[in-house]
Amino acid sequence: MQKHAGFIVGAYPCAPSFHQRNENEETEFWRRLADIPGIRGIEQPCLETLHPYGDEWLFRHLPDEWDIVVTGVMETMRRRGTLPGFGLASEDAEQRRACVGFYRHIFEKVEQTNTRFGRNKVLAVELQSAPLAGTQNISLAARCFTESLQEILSWDWPCGLIIEHCDALDKPAARKGFLPLAHELTAIAEAKARTGKTAGMCINWARSAIEGRNTSLPLEHLQISQQAGVLQALMFSGTTREGAYGDWQDLHAPFAPFAGSEAGCQESLMTVDIAAEMFRHASPESLSFSGIKLLEINASAGVDHRFAILQDGIKAMNLAIDKK
Repeated sequence: MQKHAGFIVGAYPCAPSFHQRNENEETEFWRRLADIPGIRGIEQPCLETLHPYGDEWLFRHLPDEWDIVVTGVMETMRRRGTLPGFGLASEDAEQRRACVGFYRHIFEKVEQTNTRFGRNKVLAVELQSAPLAGTQNISLAARCFTESLQEILSWDWPCGLIIEHCDALDKPAARKGFLPLAHELTAIAEAKARTGKTAGMCINWARSAIEGRNTSLPLEHLQISQQAGVLQALMFSGTTREGAYGDWQDLHAPFAPFAGSEAGCQESLMTVDIAAEMFRHASPESLSFSGIKLLEINASAGVDHRFAILQDGIKAMNLAIDKK
């Protein structure tokens, strides 16, 4: 693993473009983001392009030294809105193949991006298991996911592949309703046995907390993934029980207020102390990357508040590491 060199920031849910605001605000947002110390790069969703204004727009506004972690989650959820069978773990063979095809698009996007920069600009790609919506057949969904993962791993990736665990389908009122962690870990092991290549695991704090409806399951998931030898990333998104960010919703709530914060979420269950406990068990130096993904819930918010959420997030992460 590389030495800790800063954080990956999922900035796109705070960006003005997330709420279809104007390009001048978007430009100002990315300019100010580039001035925050301690950022190693961004987590960015891949749809047709990596940014609503196109790949080149994004690339012009990123510092050259920043890396990119590409995630498939946004397009997966967008397509599942009308095609509930879309997903790597889906029993719907046609839609499972369509999802594998989407990751082929990401593979090509990674190669194009690296060629454009003359280096391995993309650090990792995050995959999500995504079974057929509403399925009760977990074992079949797990077999489908293993088959998809085996095929995707067989491609000659120039970056890491990391499965981002989302809340599991076998829990009440699931938000994403993807595979249980144990089945994802089994799929990694089986795909590795067949291909000789491996994927890692990313624990997103909120998505595990939502699964357990508690603040302790994320650490349990971290430890289980460590014991399996595949923990590679930690991402910190928050969740709440009430308020603007909802009741155990997957809406990337900011950190709870802390000394020196400017835009903390009063209802957030994610605290600096919780992040510190996670880092006590998995130091940033032991990971491929760690970072934040936070949402500006107010569509009419200006750049100042959007920026403050992410600036607070970096402060919280640094405080957590200092406390661990």
